[in-house]
Amino acid sequence: MASRLQQLAKSAAALNFQRTPIDIAATVRNIISSGREVQDQVASQKTPTFANTIAPLARFENVTSVDTSIVTFLQNVSTDKEVRDASSNSEQHLQAFHIESMMREDVYRSVRSVFSNTAEMDKLDAEDRLLVEKMELQYRRNGLALSVEQRAKLGQIRKRLSELGIAFSRNINERDGRIVFTREELDGLPEDFFDGREVEIENGVEKYVVTTKYPDLVPAMQYSKREGTRRRLLEVEETRCPQNIPLLEEAIKLRLQAAQLLGYSTHAEFVLEENMAKTPTAV
Repeated sequence: MASRLQQLAKSAAALNFQRTPIDIAATVRNIISSGREVQDQVASQKTPTFANTIAPLARFENVTSVDTSIVTFLQNVSTDKEVRDASSNSEQHLQAFHIESMMREDVYRSVRSVFSNTAEMDKLDAEDRLLVEKMELQYRRNGLALSVEQRAKLGQIRKRLSELGIAFSRNINERDGRIVFTREELDGLPEDFFDGREVEIENGVEKYVVTTKYPDLVPAMQYSKREGTRRRLLEVEETRCPQNIPLLEEAIKLRLQAAQLLGYSTHAEFVLEENMAKTPTAV
């Protein structure tokens, strides 16, 4: 029990969110270099086993998960734009590395060798056997069973989808909507909601600025008594990033292309394969 508590304490101590842009870049470089080293070792195995192939890959993911989560999460919460930008860039680099990792045919050969080795699989308990099966499926879903040309095309699609996703999130994080309401239109809001709030004069009428940031949006949507006020604020919230529309349209087309390359009819069919429903028909 003491050992387990010590491990938990050590993990908690590692949750350091005070990262500078330089710290973030260094963390990303370390994750990528150590990941490639592990993958090279796995790919070089003459006789792949669970111990020398599956376990190192799973261990690397576990060991780096905390740092990965922290450096990519800061884009959502940091008050420093340079940190947010560095965090967003870190996500792009790490996603590109993930795509590169899942497209390594040499690593997949080692994983597939373990998966196909009946004697090796029979020695594993249910949990470890499921890990092997899930890992092999992930490589296959990333196109390792495709031809070289098809894999290259899929890799380009996945990379572009990653770029689109990061740009989409950055736009959401960096752009806040705003609207003005009279005091009457904000009937129901507590008095402290108006303390220090920016005011504008519109046609001689004093109006309060309400943004789509959570400290404004949540209480306004929850406490405002007027349906029209809530509706207008929600419209501003849901239309504040028109520049994301072409990104979404491109992503939809690319998802379909990727799914069809892998032998699925639709993106939904691809996604649901790993879920309880399994097929769009069941949904």
